[in-house]
Amino acid sequence: MRRFLSRKGRFSLRQSKSGPRGASKDFYLTLPATNQNWPEEFGFTLGGAGPSYILSVIEGSSAYLAGLQPGDQVVDIEGQDVSSLSTQALVALAQTLKTVPPSIGVVSRVEQMEINPGPDGRFGFTIVGDCPLLVDDCMSNSPAGRSGLRAGDYVMEVNGIPVKHHEVAAAMIKAAQGRPLRLGVLSMRRRNKRLSHSMKEMSLSGDSVRQDRAHKALEFNKKVEEVLGDDPDIKEQLFAVLKQYAAERNVENLAEALPDILISEDHQQLIDSVRGNEG
Repeated sequence: MRRFLSRKGRFSLRQSKSGPRGASKDFYLTLPATNQNWPEEFGFTLGGAGPSYILSVIEGSSAYLAGLQPGDQVVDIEGQDVSSLSTQALVALAQTLKTVPPSIGVVSRVEQMEINPGPDGRFGFTIVGDCPLLVDDCMSNSPAGRSGLRAGDYVMEVNGIPVKHHEVAAAMIKAAQGRPLRLGVLSMRRRNKRLSHSMKEMSLSGDSVRQDRAHKALEFNKKVEEVLGDDPDIKEQLFAVLKQYAAERNVENLAEALPDILISEDHQQLIDSVRGNEG
């Protein structure tokens, strides 16, 4: 499994032996032969009338091992811009692709929201469902409503902890009564409005940066396969280090770790590639 950037970037589900989430080295995952039942057979679900978002990821699935997370927006598939496609259109496109499964580029759209309790200690909203949790009711004049939460939003995190099940999330919210509550929220409503207002004003430079990053990720993936194709253990160590760097952005730690993993002369070209992709 490959995760090229932290919380945004390109993911490839093609490598199924091990991954940055810590699967055992002798773990093998059987993938479908076609994309006919994409994305469910690969372990995730989508939603949205355009853009499309990942709403749930099954633990242990190929999507999970690759690093996909609820709240991610799908922005490209096999290098093709799909940032404005509805779920129906995106699924239809993916199911026609010959690469199984297709690699996708994502950007996290989970927004952090802090809600101060009202005089009664409550927050003024209700949630329903599982994987994902849907805000069913939220009055605009309630503490949650004043913080920006609306019915139809999805709750992905409670106080920094990812949540999937209603009972768990409800218990965590109840336990926080009387204290500020922090939610990680996916709001398709806000994102759709921003998209409709900004499409005509989209910065070409920003778009080119995203495309350049996706291109670099693909090129680096090819280079790793070329150099380390027969060394799954080294590949696993390399991507674990890169994932840590993406989260911490600590260049010194990265510089110290790489020579311990990439020790041969052939490996030097990978070190050069990593240095070229830093930032």
